[in-house]
Amino acid sequence: MSMTTTGTLEESARRLFPNQNLDQVFAGLLLERAQRNLIKYQVTARQFETEYGQSFAAFRQHILTSEPDFRVEQDYFDWELSVTGVADMQAEIKRLRSLSNKP
Repeated sequence: MSMTTTGTLEESARRLFPNQNLDQVFAGLLLERAQRNLIKYQVTARQFETEYGQSFAAFRQHILTSEPDFRVEQDYFDWELSVTGVADMQAEIKRLRSLSNKP
């Protein structure tokens, strides 16, 4: 980033977050993004649970012991991505929240 861009961003951060330093602003923005991602992954996982009427663990067991069609197999991969995403975002949120305890 150029000095002009950096200066503009710092000025905007001070104006929008007057009681926070730049590290706190950045951590807060990352936390907000992680929380939005968590919600997105949770919604997707719930949609699959509703559609298939079972947990991911039960669905996974069924997939591993059968020969699913393409659509069901694709749902498995998408559902697994959402379950993994939930765990990843929960860990990321925990890490980012720990930063808020530091000056």
